[in-house]
Amino acid sequence: MKNNGLCRERHFFLEAKGKAIYCVEYLPEDALDNRCGVILCKPIWGERIRTHRIFTNLANMLASQGFSVITCDYYGDGNSGGETQDLTYPGMVEDIELIYDYLSDQRDPAAMMVVGLRLGACCALSVNSRLPKVMKTILIEPVPNILDYLKDALRANLTSQMAIHKKIVRNREKLIEDLKAGILINIDGFVIGKRFWESFESASGMKISEGLNGSFVVFSLVDQRGKSTDYTGLFSRLENVRFEKIPKEFTWTDWKYYVPRPPILFEKVLQEINSDQVTGRG
Repeated sequence: MKNNGLCRERHFFLEAKGKAIYCVEYLPEDALDNRCGVILCKPIWGERIRTHRIFTNLANMLASQGFSVITCDYYGDGNSGGETQDLTYPGMVEDIELIYDYLSDQRDPAAMMVVGLRLGACCALSVNSRLPKVMKTILIEPVPNILDYLKDALRANLTSQMAIHKKIVRNREKLIEDLKAGILINIDGFVIGKRFWESFESASGMKISEGLNGSFVVFSLVDQRGKSTDYTGLFSRLENVRFEKIPKEFTWTDWKYYVPRPPILFEKVLQEINSDQVTGRG
């Protein structure tokens, strides 16, 4: 376990439900512990890679403020067990529930918060009803339509076809037909198949569950041209939800705009978590 002065960092594999899930927990020093847990729900694939340092720095900052923080790579992605085609949307949701159970058992926090980015934000919403201690869920730039997100991801395969064949051999529609027929395809080094595709296809539409826990904040990131995603319609059925626009300080699609410590986002997340009365600080 690493000791960073105000927090301790531990890397381990959580063995559960037949899976080996790679986890990192960031624990405050005992004197700082405010008995509140935070779960960080990361995106997948290249977005996970390009935001890795952001999540690490955010976790360390929160732990230094007294929060017990945990995050994981989903089964089939990153350092967790399984092949990339083993990644499924229900599996991602289950992984978040498993690390919630782990943190609850190990640290016994009085309350929990969940912070999710992009596809991780979608999963945070999907799992919310199973997490009774969650007081607030922060959704940062959630994916508006999961199926469209996957179709956009297929562009990497089309680019590879152009590099190899100097033309598009199989367009998006043909690639989707291949997937549904059980043929594996490559998306920027990540191999996916029928089970993967159909699980994400079924999750498209962001169905709002009954019995949700706590309040919600949806952060929309505004780019330099003043453009942002309007989430008010998509999440209008959520009760106790607030929408906020903040400047877009980083991008998850290009290393050119890599920012490991986006100050406005970090301050907003900390402000939202500390605003809850359960922490005794708001």
